[in-house]
Amino acid sequence: MFKPLVEIHQVRDALAAHFDAPVQDLSPIDVGQMARVFSFTVNGMNYVARFTTKRAAESIKKDRCIADRLASSIVPVPPIIHSGISGDLYYGIARRVPGAPLRAIHGEDNWSVVTSLIETLDAIHQEDVSDTTGYGMFDSEGEGTFQQWTDFLMDVALEGGNGSFIGAWHHLFEDTFLDRTFFDLIYERMIELLPFCPEERFLVHADYAFGNVMVKDGEVTAVLDWANAMYGDFIYDVAWMDLGSPEQDYRALFKAYYEGQERTIEHYEERLLCYENYVSLDAQIWYAVNSNLSDYEWMRVRTLNLIERGVTSA
Repeated sequence: MFKPLVEIHQVRDALAAHFDAPVQDLSPIDVGQMARVFSFTVNGMNYVARFTTKRAAESIKKDRCIADRLASSIVPVPPIIHSGISGDLYYGIARRVPGAPLRAIHGEDNWSVVTSLIETLDAIHQEDVSDTTGYGMFDSEGEGTFQQWTDFLMDVALEGGNGSFIGAWHHLFEDTFLDRTFFDLIYERMIELLPFCPEERFLVHADYAFGNVMVKDGEVTAVLDWANAMYGDFIYDVAWMDLGSPEQDYRALFKAYYEGQERTIEHYEERLLCYENYVSLDAQIWYAVNSNLSDYEWMRVRTLNLIERGVTSA
């Protein structure tokens, strides 16, 4: 519901402002939930253009901010080479990187990229953010929204809180399948685990893997879409991946990785479960907004399974 309607002629008009040579092979790419994405070639070079609304235009500026910050790191982030406004559309243009989204890789090919996937995410977490302030989601200037990490986490239940993209949403408890009793149960469990969560500041992607990580020949070739990036506990990213990929068991994979580096992660299980509860709450709201009952039911079952696991392991 947040994607803008974009006609091909609008895309061509926008691209004409930045390329003198003819635009060829222009076609839409079905990815993401906030933007319309198109691939094209100019003089044999491959590009992608992302079009969004004013409401989500900050994400393009944020991608540019991150690309500049990580330019000297090992994390592959395609820079925004052109951006602009065309009518009521905001857009950014970048070179298209080789590879396919991680979600398109299955079976043994998926497992072959796990090492690169973990190492790339760890490199993101090692980025120095001491020149910034705040916690939670940050703006295109790199400044976080909240004074404390726990403030960001608790904000998930507030009506139109500081971190809310969708605004007022409590009506969803009455107007949709969003179950207040279940929501409150997960929120209470999250609150119980907050004392285990450190007030530390790391760069967190918050939407890593699946469609936002490009891979080729077992290596990560690009990390895309930093719209949800934030400052906080790096275990949040592990929780996000583990919650959405039960078949991969990222919980165990990352634990083995940290142990192999002789890094002690205090209260690993408790922090992981706390953030999985948070991500579940945020996802429940999103699914209700988008009338996505099937994913909501999947998340409900998955969250209950994690809580049961957490009782025995935490």
